[in-house]
Amino acid sequence: MTPETTNRMKAEPMNAVGEVTSSAEPSYDDHLEMLVRYFEEAEAGTRRARELSERDRDYHDNFDDNQWTAAEKAALRKRGQPITTSNHIKRKIATLKGAEMRTRTDPKAFPRNPQDEESAEVATMALRFIGDQNNYNSLRSKVYENMLVEGTGGIDVIAEPAPNGKKRVKFIRVPWDRLGADPHSAAEDFSDAKYRFIVIWRDANKDDQDACGQTLRGAIYGDTYDDRPKTQWVDSRRKRVRVVQMQYLHDGKWMIATFTKGGFLEGPMVSPYLDRDGNPTYSLIMRSAYVDRENNRFGACRDWISTQDVINKRESKGMHLLNSRQTFGNQTALKDTAAAKVQLAKPDGHVELNGGAKFGEDFGVIPTADMARGNFEMQQRAIQEMQASGPNAAMAGKAPGQQSGRALEAQMQAGAVEIEPLQDELRQFTRDVFEAAWLRARQFWTDETWVRVTDDERAVQFVGLNKPVTLEEKLAEIAEKQGPDAAQQIAMQEGIQSPYDPRLKQVVEIANQIGELDVDIEIEEGPDISTLQSEQFEALAGLAERGIPIPPDALVAASSLRNKDEILKKMRGEDEQNPQLMQAQQQIEQMGQQMQQMAQTIEQLKADRSIKAAEAETKQFAAETDRLQAVAPAMGPAEIQMLVVNTMREIMGQPLQ
Repeated sequence: MTPETTNRMKAEPMNAVGEVTSSAEPSYDDHLEMLVRYFEEAEAGTRRARELSERDRDYHDNFDDNQWTAAEKAALRKRGQPITTSNHIKRKIATLKGAEMRTRTDPKAFPRNPQDEESAEVATMALRFIGDQNNYNSLRSKVYENMLVEGTGGIDVIAEPAPNGKKRVKFIRVPWDRLGADPHSAAEDFSDAKYRFIVIWRDANKDDQDACGQTLRGAIYGDTYDDRPKTQWVDSRRKRVRVVQMQYLHDGKWMIATFTKGGFLEGPMVSPYLDRDGNPTYSLIMRSAYVDRENNRFGACRDWISTQDVINKRESKGMHLLNSRQTFGNQTALKDTAAAKVQLAKPDGHVELNGGAKFGEDFGVIPTADMARGNFEMQQRAIQEMQASGPNAAMAGKAPGQQSGRALEAQMQAGAVEIEPLQDELRQFTRDVFEAAWLRARQFWTDETWVRVTDDERAVQFVGLNKPVTLEEKLAEIAEKQGPDAAQQIAMQEGIQSPYDPRLKQVVEIANQIGELDVDIEIEEGPDISTLQSEQFEALAGLAERGIPIPPDALVAASSLRNKDEILKKMRGEDEQNPQLMQAQQQIEQMGQQMQQMAQTIEQLKADRSIKAAEAETKQFAAETDRLQAVAPAMGPAEIQMLVVNTMREIMGQPLQ
């Protein structure tokens, strides 16, 4: 979690959905001493394990020949012998990383109830969108390397503000040497840890008035007379201060704080992130490859260190034996023994014996072929042991000799059995990360959100989350699923007779409301079968060449072409639009035409009614005129005027006088 995020959350207390509330968090300023003690306890309790993990990283990288100690390198240079290293560890780690890359799959959400199948599909698309947005595959490979070499890796899954004002789920990979946790934790996933933290270094000045400046002013740089090393909060060379972002359990609630030795940079607060039950939880997801009975964490690299040393030392010893000679002689045979040894080490060296000395009696070379042979055999045995443990050449498809695809596949699967525990730890880590991502999305994605999912090179699909659905869209959906008659019947029940009826724009439901979706997240990974697939394709192609009728689409299906699905659709005439979808679209169009015809009919009926009403009024006016003409001779002027006024008022619908 970034300092900006925690500072904003501290200043604006939020509820379960990230809305700012008016109530302030209680004060936890007395936690500083406890948190400092937690960190120093963790550093002291894991110091030896971390030193070994750093050694493992040096062996993997072998920068500046780090597989050799300074004393060993000095001895080789003095001898004039080159430092040679066959880095088998790095090859093995690369093979394991390659196997991880070949077995990558996307997360999948499974419904918890039979009626939630569509919801699970929406959740799957949302998770894949989050993974693509954060480039999770690349992050996972880096975390896996940390698990294999140093032993532990981690990702912080947070929600941060996006430029559009909404929240987005963010994955932040934390390097191994910046991670830490409760040293009493024994679980690979740190589920039993009371606290976990991230360490960063921040530049500071003694004149600063914040906690970093106070830490720098109170720092003690020397610990020469201490019987054990102390936790260093300050880097005296660059005037930097160690800052800890800790997530810890207090009174049954997960809390977060950012601090240094001198005080808080961001004070303690209840974690803004919630678990499935609505309780505060941590955001830092961590995993280890192995944990011993002393709770020390280490990776696969640890088992290969001693074997790698044997290979290096035996190779160096063999080179030294080839360049050296063991001799015997008496004092009268040589003038200078050291100079003679130098000459014996040269391909064109020359040794001059004193007068009267006999080679083989007064001076001679002791055969060391048996020593060289024994050294070589021990080196080969170490190489075989290195190749036999963990990932091997067969697993990487580099087995010697020509073998069939089925044989190579069998050997690769056999080699994969030994590394399956590591792969399973990585799968569980991936599941934990996407579980946290799903919880963040459920909590913070409260507005309408669109996600893009790309299934292949061309197919791009957009899915709306928390999407308002109007009555018009709902009727179109019913028409597509149940037919236009069902949609028309519902429209008539609602009294909708015109496609311009404003009620069609009213929101009737919220589709894919992510806060109400409840799914299980699984990660499925399978072995790579490209070698076996190639063999099957070659077998089918061979049969076709011999005249055996093999359908062309069967050959394409057995091939490894990237876009073979599209080719198969075109070959089978399936690249047309789905007939059911076309029928549904036609039904929707017919429904629209019917509604337009209905509207025209209604307008025509209204017009006909107006004409008929006008004709009736005209006839009524004519009849009244005839009546007035008939009675007018017997009436006076005032009576005639009153009769005309009342007649007009009656026609116009006004009260009579």
